[in-house]
Formats: sequence, structure tokens, C-alpha cells
Amino acid sequence: MRARPWGGTLVIFVLLLCCAPATGRGHYIGVTHSILQNQGDWWGEGDEMIFLDGAKLPQIVGTRPTFAYQRYGNPMNGGDDRGAKWMVYRFHTDSPIPFNKSIRVTIESGHANHRAANFYTVAYWYQSEPHGPFPALLPVEQRIPRQRDTGGPTMGKP
Repeated sequence: MRARPWGGTLVIFVLLLCCAPATGRGHYIGVTHSILQNQGDWWGEGDEMIFLDGAKLPQIVGTRPTFAYQRYGNPMNGGDDRGAKWMVYRFHTDSPIPFNKSIRVTIESGHANHRAANFYTVAYWYQSEPHGPFPALLPVEQRIPRQRDTGGPTMGKP
């Protein structure tokens, strides 16, 4: 899945969604987050939000990926120009985030969703049985990140 601002509505990218009908308890322990930039400049100004147990408002709100990925790894840093590729990760193994019914972990695509980057993620969590069905995956051709010209800057700030 990717945030798709071209063609209409901006969406908040969901890193992990195991909401109702998911049942049981679990612990969110981290994410691997890769980015292919469609615009120049830094991708990481979006806020991350974690909604626990069906809450309408997030119980945990970060102020951009510097919160989400503090004590993190950054094995791929492609710079800030259009076409740059990044990969960052954060594991909460020392501080897992518990949930009793459901969890939804989101991140904005830029401040207030003003960016048009391709996000692709792998979220990691433990969950006790039983749990609800997982959503169907998109077809492979829709899951492959492709750079798109979405307007905006082509290069990062010097």
C-alpha cells in the first residue's frame, strides 16, 4: 500500500492495521519503513499516530519520524532529491506497545500530508489467538513502488 495523493484524496499511510474484527491481546514491536521519493526535499515531516483498542483519537502521537525512529536504524539514505530511496526501522523490543483489542499505526506523508512519497512498510507484532482475518493484499503490480511525477520540488535544499 502507498499513500496516493495524485488522483484525489490525501490519505494517512497505515503502517499496521489489525482493527476490528481482530480479537485478543498483543504487542506492537516495530516497523521497517521504506520510501521512494516522488518529490525533492526531506520526506520525514509527518506525524505518527497509534490508535489502541478501537480509539477514535490516537493515544500515542509523535512529532515526525525522528520520534518514531529514535533509537533506530537507517541502512539506506538516498538523499533528498526526487527518486531518492530510504529505509529506516524501529524496533520497540525494549518497550513494546501493548493492545487488548486492536491497534492501528499510521504516519502522515509529510507535514499535514502535503507530500507524495511512496511508502512501503513491514510491521511487526505479536498477537494471541484467536484473531480476525487479515485484509487481502493488493495485487503485486499495485504493491511495487514506482516513481511518479507529482509536481513539487525535484531537489532537496542545499
